[in-house]
Amino acid sequence: MRTRDIFVSVVMRVRDAEPSIAAALTRLSAVMDAAFGYYEIIIVDDASTDATGAVIAEVQASARNIQMYVLARRRGDNIALTAGLDHAIGDMIVMLDPLLDPPELIPQMVERALEGVDIVYALPRERLASRGLAHMAVRGFVAGLSRLNNVDAPQAMSNYRLLNRTVLNYMLEAVDRHRSLMFLPALSGYPYATLEYDRLAGAPAGGNYSGERITKAMDLLFSTSARPLRVITLMSLGISVLSLVYALYSVLIYVVRDDIAKGWTSLSLQISGLFFLVCIILAVMSEYILQILEATTHHPRYHIAAQRHSSTMDIARTRNVIATHEARSANDAAAAQPVLQQAIGDGGQIQPPRRDQAKL
Repeated sequence: MRTRDIFVSVVMRVRDAEPSIAAALTRLSAVMDAAFGYYEIIIVDDASTDATGAVIAEVQASARNIQMYVLARRRGDNIALTAGLDHAIGDMIVMLDPLLDPPELIPQMVERALEGVDIVYALPRERLASRGLAHMAVRGFVAGLSRLNNVDAPQAMSNYRLLNRTVLNYMLEAVDRHRSLMFLPALSGYPYATLEYDRLAGAPAGGNYSGERITKAMDLLFSTSARPLRVITLMSLGISVLSLVYALYSVLIYVVRDDIAKGWTSLSLQISGLFFLVCIILAVMSEYILQILEATTHHPRYHIAAQRHSSTMDIARTRNVIATHEARSANDAAAAQPVLQQAIGDGGQIQPPRRDQAKL
């Protein structure tokens, strides 16, 4: 299959990017036009407070196949990207930061995917080579998370990656996918390849503050594995056993020795008994919390306040359209329109035709 025949979705999150988003989108659109016959660019505006939305609207007037979804309130990188992935309908999906990641790498990523892998990670050379504390912390965290979950993942991975439709479908099945979004492709177990790249010159070092990075790390740690809860359970059981041993020790000392302080035995028994009860309760609660996590209730993670599309959208005419045989043979757009409306459901997902529609 040729690269130009692949339908590629590019998903990105922006916030307060008024000064630089127009140039970044123009550059991305030029790359996509030159490399692919079918593509879409999905932008999720994370409730920007500047004129980012207006600037994107100006670009949409001249560039094709750009969709923008504006969140009602700020939700952060992961939920904003989740919203974009929910609306992506491409055969291959690329996630990138328009201010950090060069779009010229996308055709090469697609070529690597066509060689037989399902995921292509783009690895920043600065993260691979740097011995700075921040980069070493990222590599060490990813390595530890990989060992904890018994999966294979590149230690220098960034948010810039390509997924095929199979991997994305796996990710969309996860109820809490917004929490483990960056590590979910690795958890899928599908084969991957890597590409090294240099981040854009003059780009900011990163849009996340250290507090946000720690929050993301905690989300990844606790959402990708139940082992931390199991560790708490085992620790609680271990402490409860030690409390019982200490209680027996207190009784033994009381029996064999006559020079112990008055009240020491009764106080020791009270303390050890309370520790035993508390640790048993903690162990039981930990196991029930684990079950609750596995049966988390569904609720919306984001709300789209507005959406806007380019004046020219090739996708609706060439992809994800189900029409009746009579409508196609007669080239009757009016007859095909009701079928088109039903075929494309929420988030661009294709729905099966009704029984009363003619077979394709």
